[in-house]
Amino acid sequence: MALVLVREVVADQGLAVIAGHDGLDRKIISPEVHRPGLELAGFFEHFGYERIIVLGRTELAYLGEQPSDTRKVRLRQLLFFNIPCIIVTDDLLIFDQLIELCNQKGIPILRSSARAGEFIYQLSRYLHNRFAPRKSVHGVFVEVYGVGILIMGPSGIGKSECALELIKRGHRLVADDAVLLTKISDHKIVGSPDEMIKHHMEIRGLGIIDIQSLFGISATADEKPVELVVHFEKWDDGKEYDRLGILQKTIKFLKVEIPIITIPVREGRNLAVVVETAAMNSYLRRMGITSAENFASSLQNKMLKAR
Repeated sequence: MALVLVREVVADQGLAVIAGHDGLDRKIISPEVHRPGLELAGFFEHFGYERIIVLGRTELAYLGEQPSDTRKVRLRQLLFFNIPCIIVTDDLLIFDQLIELCNQKGIPILRSSARAGEFIYQLSRYLHNRFAPRKSVHGVFVEVYGVGILIMGPSGIGKSECALELIKRGHRLVADDAVLLTKISDHKIVGSPDEMIKHHMEIRGLGIIDIQSLFGISATADEKPVELVVHFEKWDDGKEYDRLGILQKTIKFLKVEIPIITIPVREGRNLAVVVETAAMNSYLRRMGITSAENFASSLQNKMLKAR
């Protein structure tokens, strides 16, 4: 199960630690964020205590209107649960009672200068990205005409050389060799590079090359949705390859299906041009234009008229 430490949230969001320094290694096990409303009124039946608690102007104003004894009871009830941390937004002042209780329990109080709505949005994006399912695959990930294409195939078949030719033609490299796939929704996967080899490629005979230094910053991208998989395989004279492309095959990554095409590789074939054409054809498919089906339909109509 994925988890995030409170200190990681502090570093990523630029938060100030006000109290509970001993609890910075507390584990966050949920990507959800919670603003307590009913809980501050004493109703805890459905309280999601595993979530980060955010207090904004509304919550602190409500607590400020309560008598000191009532406020302390409500805060004790809130902190009775093993919540990971409390974040106060808008650079608001924090009650001494809350600071004292959090220091006793080792629950961090963090503060942000951002407004509550804006902060919750950016924090939720960070947490959902950290908790998203991931896997690493071997291949080369490029952006061709705006289409994210994952090139896969056996080692040494020419994936990186094809990607290098595409970069020379003005397309962009996202990742080489190790491609990190992140599921951000039930129908969408984003590919990104491993930080250790970001913007670099391995070309046999040349070694490791820096794409940004050679071709400029516009030749690379940090991430891109995976929209098409192109699988290279050695040409087999005994195998019957798809000649029309009517049937759209898919491959499943992290339970998300991605269209896949198989390209047989043999000497003299211009793979970069083939991948460019596959990108444009994929774009047309998304627009509802299917060249193979249109051709098959025209051929069928012509045969019917000839009878």
